[in-house]
Amino acid sequence: MHKSTRPLHRLLRVVFAGCVALYAAVSILMLGSPNGPTGTGPVAYVIFVLVLQVAVIVWLLVGPLPDRKWQVVAFLVFGDVGLASVILLDVPTSALIGTFLFAMTGSMCTFFLGPKLLVAHLVFANLVILYIGAAAYVQGLWGPWDAIAAVLVASGATSGVPIFAQIAWSLVSEDARQSEVDPLTRAKNRRGLQNAIEDLWAVAHGKQLAFALVLVDIDRFKAVNDRYGHDQGDAVIVLVAERLCSHVGTSGVVARTGGEEFVAVLVGETEQLCALALEVSETLTHRSDPIPVTVSAGAVVLPPGSAAWKSGLKVVNAATRAADSHMYRAKSSGGNRTMLETM
Repeated sequence: MHKSTRPLHRLLRVVFAGCVALYAAVSILMLGSPNGPTGTGPVAYVIFVLVLQVAVIVWLLVGPLPDRKWQVVAFLVFGDVGLASVILLDVPTSALIGTFLFAMTGSMCTFFLGPKLLVAHLVFANLVILYIGAAAYVQGLWGPWDAIAAVLVASGATSGVPIFAQIAWSLVSEDARQSEVDPLTRAKNRRGLQNAIEDLWAVAHGKQLAFALVLVDIDRFKAVNDRYGHDQGDAVIVLVAERLCSHVGTSGVVARTGGEEFVAVLVGETEQLCALALEVSETLTHRSDPIPVTVSAGAVVLPPGSAAWKSGLKVVNAATRAADSHMYRAKSSGGNRTMLETM
């Protein structure tokens, strides 16, 4: 799940479990309904689905929340297919009422899976609704106009809520993404950096990889602004940011944390991260640039076997202070260099 949901995990457990509880209630009511499934096979199937639903409720309340996309997709498929297969055992007029529960799984697509899977869900839900409407007409339960009206109402209820929620969520998500981006360089800002650190730390810890922090500062940048003006100074900042992002590549993220200051957070093999950090000074600037500048960098690398991992995320603050100290040592030594420490 997205990092923005972390403070809501306890509430999400209740919401997810509540959704499944509603599906389970439908299964229970189906078993007690005179219009419900008859025969050993259909009854056994509904009981089987009910047992699965109860198991999922327990898992959601006491086990880990689904945090990978395939797990949430599996939850969606379980909800959609389980609901459809159960309600289709009832008479069409009652089954159509059950289709309103498709709105819940549609909302889950909106917030956790994205528009493509929402479309797939809506196609499936509306095919089920159309089938139920047609069955009601064929069985003489509704006339043609009643069947069409019922299908339109059910389709509108199950599709309208997720679609409008998707539009609103897209707008909110875009605002949230922009709030983590530095407007000048399009790198991350301090807020985006903090979120990225938490994610990359979890990746490094889970995969037993090294974790690195690199602080970069453009040397004598005030002189650039004084001589060339702030517009040209901004152009230098943008160029350095672009080169740093390119240098880091898929190994991590880059943030602009001050006027001419940057932080790169990296995850990978220890030797790879050390090499990337040591190459920063020579990679970011070229003497042939229209406004030639140099950078100083301080780096700290935490190998996977480091004792520093025992303090958890708190070590990030210590690593940041150490990298900052190394960066200033690089500056005081004349700049245009990187100083690295392995903790």
